[in-house]
Amino acid sequence: MTAKVETELGSTATAAPSQLGPASSFSASCAVAGSRLVASATAVSRFILGALFGESRRVAFGIAVGLFSLGGAALVIAQEGSKPVVAPDAASVERKLDQARAYVDRMRGMISNGFAELEEARKSQNVARVNCVSDALSTMKGLLRLAEGIFLSMQECGSRKDAACTEHEYVKVSVAFNKCEDMEGQLKGCGGPSLDGAVDGKPVIEKSVDSDIPDLNPVGGLTAVDPKLEVPPSASPFFSTGGG
Repeated sequence: MTAKVETELGSTATAAPSQLGPASSFSASCAVAGSRLVASATAVSRFILGALFGESRRVAFGIAVGLFSLGGAALVIAQEGSKPVVAPDAASVERKLDQARAYVDRMRGMISNGFAELEEARKSQNVARVNCVSDALSTMKGLLRLAEGIFLSMQECGSRKDAACTEHEYVKVSVAFNKCEDMEGQLKGCGGPSLDGAVDGKPVIEKSVDSDIPDLNPVGGLTAVDPKLEVPPSASPFFSTGGG
């Protein structure tokens, strides 16, 4: 019986590697070990169940079940080991850093154009347009300061080759950039001289006359009096000029 068991074990061990596909050396080793354990469990269980009876047979059956469990565990380990391990992609980290840097530079360009728009609004003396442009520009400046701080943190993550941290900071820079683009559109939509309801800064005088008031000239028909502007005579002869 011992020779039979060894023969079965040897034949099973040589057949197991041929059934495996291309895999890593660790996965292949684990798979072979698992197959051998399963084959060993099969052969040993046959031997024990054929040789023992009564209580010994139940004990042998328990041993066989344990060996089957070990073989299954080895196969699971082999399958898990065959899964590729995703390493941090240095090229992906660099691409995200370059894209984030481009976002920050474009935000600076948007703000420069915003200042030029604000100057034109002030020259036009359009109060509503000035207020609209100023509000949008203030929000854009705040977003730029936020994006610059986030980009510094992103560069620190990139220096550590931390792909997850870099991705997290990149998303925040992208959100700030998209919001800045929205504010730029709002700034350009503030309008120019044709804006409805705009105030150009020049006073507008409107007058209305009640229909009950007669349209008459109140001084019409009167003769203008031409006043005499000669110096009047002295009131006392003693103060007259040249009196003696």
